[in-house]
Amino acid sequence: MENRKVPTYPVMELPWIAFFLAIAAGSMDGYTYFIGKAFSTVQSGNIILLGQTIATKNWSHFATIALTILCFGIGALVTGIIEVLGIKKKKIWAFEILLVEALILIALGFAPINGYFSALHLCMLISFLAGMQGNAFHKIDGMLYGNVAVTLVVQLAFNYIIQAIVGTKDAWKNSWLYFSVLIGFAGGGLIGTLLTSAYGEKSLWFTAVVLVCIAFYSKVIKVENKVITIDPN
Repeated sequence: MENRKVPTYPVMELPWIAFFLAIAAGSMDGYTYFIGKAFSTVQSGNIILLGQTIATKNWSHFATIALTILCFGIGALVTGIIEVLGIKKKKIWAFEILLVEALILIALGFAPINGYFSALHLCMLISFLAGMQGNAFHKIDGMLYGNVAVTLVVQLAFNYIIQAIVGTKDAWKNSWLYFSVLIGFAGGGLIGTLLTSAYGEKSLWFTAVVLVCIAFYSKVIKVENKVITIDPN
């Protein structure tokens, strides 16, 4: 049997998976900002919009932003509960979290189902999913990062450049890892916006396909007949 290299870190921390998680997150933002002018993942942007809507007295938009932020937090809370239960039962829920996220997005991609929800409710639902994803997967190659919130990623990407210049080991590699997440996020935003503009709610199927591929890869990948550990913590 051909032996393959065993990853140093759990499969959900592999750089290419972080890249595609960022694409998924960016594409969700592309959709929700297009339909409701609210970010499903970038809550720092939503906080700014919260202040802006108060200043302009745009109360309907204020409600959209505030509830989107709240739902993101609830999604993160739910993932936290799942992880606590997983520790007690010695089970990892990465596959299930990704699959639930994908199935809901697939459902929302059907016009009859999507039509039941207003732009506000769609932003809330997708932000809830983004909160789950962000809290479940936040390491790349053993390092902290954000696949749904990229301010820290920008900071670290440029910080590692100066670390590389002064000779810190692996700094160039680390900088590239963070830049790859930024590229994925920006690319996802581009794809999500273009697909939403052209196909409306069906653009969510793109995000769902990305998540399903990651989920099943994490489920079936084997190295030397041993399943690689999936650890979102």
